[in-house]
Amino acid sequence: MEGEQGEETEKDNDSVYDEKGREELVESGEISSEEAGFMQGYEQADDEEADEVDKDDDEEE
Repeated sequence: MEGEQGEETEKDNDSVYDEKGREELVESGEISSEEAGFMQGYEQADDEEADEVDKDDDEEE
């Protein structure tokens, strides 16, 4: 049963990093709009980093 609970927590954590999850948390009052903005910046930076890694991988081939 511990694995199931851990999986649920992991899914909850992932939702903070996507737009829909942030909107739901702001609407429910669990996070502020400032916190949501911070997480949006984190998501964008993570996406840019992933794009750079993909670009570097393509150049190596």
